[in-house]
Amino acid sequence: MVTERQQLILRHIVDDYIRDASPISSESLTRSHQLGVSPATVRSEVAALEEQGFISRPHSSAGSVPQDKAYRLYVESFLSDAEDRVPSQTRTTISSRFMDVWDDVDQWGDVAAALLAQLMDNLGIATFPKTTVSRVKHLDLVPVRDVLALLVVVMEQAKLRKQLLRFDKPVETSELESMSVRIRSHVLGLSRKEIAERTMGLTQPERRAVDATLVMLKEEDESQHTDHYASGLRNLLDQPEFVDYEKVRPIIRGVDDGSLIEAALDEAPMGQVVRVVIGREHRGDVLRPLSVVICRYGIPGHALGSVGVVGPTRMEYDRAISGVRFISSIMNSMVESLY
Repeated sequence: MVTERQQLILRHIVDDYIRDASPISSESLTRSHQLGVSPATVRSEVAALEEQGFISRPHSSAGSVPQDKAYRLYVESFLSDAEDRVPSQTRTTISSRFMDVWDDVDQWGDVAAALLAQLMDNLGIATFPKTTVSRVKHLDLVPVRDVLALLVVVMEQAKLRKQLLRFDKPVETSELESMSVRIRSHVLGLSRKEIAERTMGLTQPERRAVDATLVMLKEEDESQHTDHYASGLRNLLDQPEFVDYEKVRPIIRGVDDGSLIEAALDEAPMGQVVRVVIGREHRGDVLRPLSVVICRYGIPGHALGSVGVVGPTRMEYDRAISGVRFISSIMNSMVESLY
């Protein structure tokens, strides 16, 4: 059981360690904070916190290093009210940057990841807003040459897919335009299942285009974290925890092959709340030296994406939580504008 005094001392230890990245001595706690107790009492309380697994010390006279358990207690103390911690000027800057790309959906994830990386000096991650069930918003057949045409399918979440189609004989441009109109009349606004269930009476070339569209919709429906974005790897690697190359190597490899980003995105909560996962709380090994602060955005049942921050367990959690929450709220409005 952690007493109120121990909680106060532990919070100061975590705050100071986040700032300085070096073990916090009992003497510095007494000197830097108005604790209202003697140095001997502080040392006694620090020893009790060590016994309970909140901190570690190489030996009795060494400074305190917070453990995952300490960060968890620390985070829970302000998780519900971190929104107001984003300065008003920062909010204005972030909002302005998003306004610049409001009409360019392809840029949303990139901008979100970059802004989180800048805000936290760590790794920012984001995904494109993905629908629960993909539907065709627009379709066109573009002439390439002779028997080749480019099938362009735009899905409801503004996701664009393309595929070359080869026909058995040359198709004139005017014929492709007529085919596009006819196919659109059968597929616009429909999901893969709805299209497959319809009896369309299409020509063989039109059927080929529809079959290719069904494959695109299937791939999109079955994909998990398509089009994820990451920014700020150098920020993460510049943290004092990662001066040892042996610690850095798996992080670089995980970002390079996507496994670290996928693992972080898998931590996203079901609802639109901020989730914090710390060190050994992660299910997989790739994130064990790190913490993830992540949130979903979008419209439940229609289109959802994720935004988050990946950093060392010695992360400024209050700033990360408030930043992720604020950016996700802006992206909620951006997704709503698509519908």
